[in-house]
Amino acid sequence: MKNLKDDLINMALAMGAIRAGVADLAALQGPPSADPAYLLPGARSVVAFALPLGRDWIPDYFSKKTRRVFADVMYDTYQSIGAIGGRLKDMLESAGFPAAAPQPNGVYRREASKPGGFMVPDFSLRYAALASGVGTLGWSGNVMVEGHWSAVFLGAVLTEADLPPDAPLESNLCDGCRICSRVCPLGFVQAKASDSVTLGGREYVCNAKGNHMRCGLVCAGLVGLSRDRAWSTWATLRYRVGEDDRALGLAFNRALSDPASEYIRGHIFSDNLRHGVLARGREETQPTCCNCALVCSGPREHRQALMERLHASGIVVRREDGTELAVRPEHLDPLITFDTENEGG
Repeated sequence: MKNLKDDLINMALAMGAIRAGVADLAALQGPPSADPAYLLPGARSVVAFALPLGRDWIPDYFSKKTRRVFADVMYDTYQSIGAIGGRLKDMLESAGFPAAAPQPNGVYRREASKPGGFMVPDFSLRYAALASGVGTLGWSGNVMVEGHWSAVFLGAVLTEADLPPDAPLESNLCDGCRICSRVCPLGFVQAKASDSVTLGGREYVCNAKGNHMRCGLVCAGLVGLSRDRAWSTWATLRYRVGEDDRALGLAFNRALSDPASEYIRGHIFSDNLRHGVLARGREETQPTCCNCALVCSGPREHRQALMERLHASGIVVRREDGTELAVRPEHLDPLITFDTENEGG
């Protein structure tokens, strides 16, 4: 099996992956989403890999100059993950081993959803990356890959082949700067509270994370105004979301029913997206945040500079013609739609 494993790893690297490795079932013992049997009942191994997002474009994204470059990077990287997954799957099946390539994002186990917006993927690519030695866990909860920090997207292929596993990394690439928590607009990434997950007998520590609806509101592109109301993501609905988690459902409902969200609802509820991001078109790819991963794309001084750019970038508004503009917060207050600060209960 070593020759087959080497062929798979070399193919992933040749097609653009920066790191690839193999995890066996023992290394994946942990939360339900780490179990490859959900997608492939006879799975015995997982080939995990990471692709770089680059970082030259991130300052302009954080400065609110343009998000189109990131949209193209996101689309192209997801498509590359799909291509690598498809190629490795074909190689395994040609060798006589059933295989499956999970979607890199956007597919969840409906029966495993929990209150607070918590959704469980059909298979966790993060756990696969940790178990296979592709990367380590950062404070943000994102996987960090040496030389690229957390500015990566992940992919994997599950197979019934019994491939020789790689060891998880012993080192921790995260230096604990906590800058990821300072670029999260609604406080999903916590600065102090920690949580842990045990995978293959190893404990991995990251932030405790807030209510997942805080991330969902932002990631969906509905709300992105920071809690201090000084800056925003690229989301253009100008809603203040306070500390009370009980108001998050109200924020979601109001945002979705707001006529101003019509342009983004097609992105959220696209028929293509229901089948995962690989079915999504380039024009349907509309990133608004990803701040916690992108800020961690270089040494600490690089992260600090990106955070300062973001905090000075202003708040994005959408003009009637569909173009987007960042304005200073003092010019925005009269335009705030509503305040959920005290709307709980």
